[in-house]
Amino acid sequence: MATQPPLADDAGAIRRWAARAWLEMDNAGVLPTPQNFDLWFTHVSGANPELSQQIAAVAGGQPVTPAALQDLHARFGAAKTDVDAIVERAEAIQRGAQSMITLVAGNTEHLHHYGNTLSHWSARLNEDRTLENLLQAVTILSAETAKASERNRALEQQLAAATARIARLKDGMEELRREATTDTLTGLVNRKAFSTRLRRALADARTDGFGVSVLMIDVDYFKRVNDTYGHAAGDLVLRLIGRLLGESVKGRDTAARFGGEEFAVLLVRADLKGATTVANQIRVAVESKQLFRKRVSDEAVRITVSVGVAQFRPNETAAALLERADAALYQAKSLGRNQVCAAQ
Repeated sequence: MATQPPLADDAGAIRRWAARAWLEMDNAGVLPTPQNFDLWFTHVSGANPELSQQIAAVAGGQPVTPAALQDLHARFGAAKTDVDAIVERAEAIQRGAQSMITLVAGNTEHLHHYGNTLSHWSARLNEDRTLENLLQAVTILSAETAKASERNRALEQQLAAATARIARLKDGMEELRREATTDTLTGLVNRKAFSTRLRRALADARTDGFGVSVLMIDVDYFKRVNDTYGHAAGDLVLRLIGRLLGESVKGRDTAARFGGEEFAVLLVRADLKGATTVANQIRVAVESKQLFRKRVSDEAVRITVSVGVAQFRPNETAAALLERADAALYQAKSLGRNQVCAAQ
């Protein structure tokens, strides 16, 4: 199985990954800058298999060249850029909102002036209704009304343009959010988003008392597929399983790519028996798929998965729940793979 990245509250694992990242950087001749350390920590934690493949390819026991390091940052150092983009869009939305306030405030001043003009001539005509005053009032009020009408039309256009800009920025923020929470290969949510949803589900379960279960799923002999057919074939397998998992969840349930060839499923309002049934349905669905042949004469490659199931216990942490599900997964592996085991 792929090594899992450490959970946020797993201090021991974080220290081990940090020490390993430091050692591997030193062996590769890479300076431990914050940006470099971020890449190598992500690599050793197993959170980004593609990054790990690229580091293995460019390192290979040799010092990493500056060009190769620059390429790694360009391809995988996007997290900081995403943060910058979020801040930039947030500031742009703030500027857009401020411009709308300024436009409305400016128009309020004009309307106040227009109102004062109307009041002045209304009072004057009440006091002295001469033909001269009436003609003068009509001339001035006609001009002021035309100005007010023109200003209102301009304001409507400016407000519409500002609203459209903010809407575009909002769409951009939503796209960034999706990118930050989605695994690009499978289209499932990533580990970070899964962990957030799991914590929320457990908080609700502690309050309402309903069942929550977790499935930990690992592709059997995945390394063999990569070694025999290449990484493109491995990606095909992961996308297929991602699609099957996506089709298997509904409502508040969540399927995620957990890291490497591991997946996780959060089942809300599901006890151990129900979750085990879902796990077996997933296992059978994967097993039934005929994937590809290396040559026309070869038999079709079939993929299987092993699944560990655990149900949330009162006062249990998310980390403890995942650890029990993972232990059940290891048990399924030890029983010969293509198995489902439930933690008791």
